[in-house]
This record gives sequence, C-alpha cells and structure tokens, in this order.
Amino acid sequence: MNVLILTDFTETSENAGRYAIDLFRSQPADFFLLNIHEFHSIKSRGQITRETEETLNMLKNVASRFRKYSRNNAHNFHVTVSSDGLISAVRKTLKDKKIDLIIIGAANREKHEQPILGDHAYDVVKKIKCNIIAVPSACVYGNLQNAVFPIDHGILSVNEHQDILENLNYLRSSKFTILEIKDSEQDNPVLALDRSQNGEPVPFTRNLFKDIQKKYDLILIFGKNLNICERLLHSEYGFSAKMTVEIPIFVYHA
Repeated sequence: MNVLILTDFTETSENAGRYAIDLFRSQPADFFLLNIHEFHSIKSRGQITRETEETLNMLKNVASRFRKYSRNNAHNFHVTVSSDGLISAVRKTLKDKKIDLIIIGAANREKHEQPILGDHAYDVVKKIKCNIIAVPSACVYGNLQNAVFPIDHGILSVNEHQDILENLNYLRSSKFTILEIKDSEQDNPVLALDRSQNGEPVPFTRNLFKDIQKKYDLILIFGKNLNICERLLHSEYGFSAKMTVEIPIFVYHA
C-alpha cells in the first residue's frame, strides 16, 4: 500500500499522518510525505536553495516522528518537497510513486479561519482521481466499526457499490450501512437518518449529516456523486463551512 500524506507542518496534518499510520498499523505500507513550498521570484538562487534544505529537514523530522510512532518495521517513510502547484505536484507523485490513497488533514472551522479542507485541498478532492481520506483535526483513529455509505442509485448501482466495498481491503473490519439518498436540497429535521435506514430515500442535508456524525465512525462518498461532494466539502457553501466535521470523510474514486 502506497499512501500519500499531504503536510504543511501543522498539528492538523500531523494528526492526519498518525491516523494513516494507525489505519495500516498491522500491514506493510509506504508513506510518502509531500510538502508544497512556494518560492518568491525575487529571492536569489542561494536563498531558494537554503529554504529548500530547511523545508526538507523539517519534513525529515516529521518522518522521524512518524517512524517512532509507527513501531512497524514494514512501514517505510519517504519525503518530497515540491515547488510545483498543489495539483501538479500531487499528480506527479501519484504517477511516480503509484499512490493508492491520499490522506489530508482537515481543520475544524473553530480552529482555523478556513473550513474543512480549505480551497486548495478541496481542489484535490475534485481534480485528483485517487481515493482520499480527509481527517478532521481532533479525530483519533478507532476501529472504524460503523461506517456509512450514502448512495444515489441513479448514479451508482447495487452491484457497483458492492464492488467498491469489496475493493477496500483496509476497511474490511467495518460494518457499512447503505443509505439511499435523493437529489434534493429540502431539509427535514425529523429523523432523516431513520427514514433513510427504513428504505425511504432522503436528501443529503445538514441535518442528515449531523445524525450521521452521532452514529458512525466514517462516511464513504462516491467521487462521481458531485452533488454530495460539493454539498459536504465545498469551502464556501458546503456543510463544512458552517459546522464542525468530526468523522473522517473517505472520497472513493473508481
């Protein structure tokens, strides 16, 4: 398993890294730490070289902390500093390192001015076709016993969603609840989750997501379902811009 961890040296991104290590605690994995460093054009070549070396050393220190935290000899840690744009750097890493999963730290709205994921990380969710887990800043890995998978059968068939769950070997221990949803923005605060579990399609609304966070350890979203992705993740008008997200968000890309 090759896992890309995007880091900006904040506690939020380090927490996401620890979450990734715990997720693969009992199996071999290569973790690739990527930091994007922007250089100002007015700086000399010598200044840019020094900044690159300093950033690389900081990244190596993060990798060292992760290595100590892991205590798994089958875990390997690699570091990369890139001056490319975020999307270009991630795409290059995906191709060069054959990445299977991306881990992103997701700051809660109370902790940072930016909502969950921020504008740049939301670009990763939209533009990068790779499985992604966004880990909220206060989230600690558990056993992921209960996970929820909202699906719209107009986008994803029964056989397709079963194939997705079978492909996610590292979530095999999770019990998935399938929630059938429909494309609507009408919010009904009355037992939205219960109605969906009883077989009645319901809109994917803020109230539904509040219910989900109380009962589940992770939410799995199909990347092609743009309606759910935007409603939950968009940094300006998504739920995450106005509420605290407490559970990891797994965005699955076929």
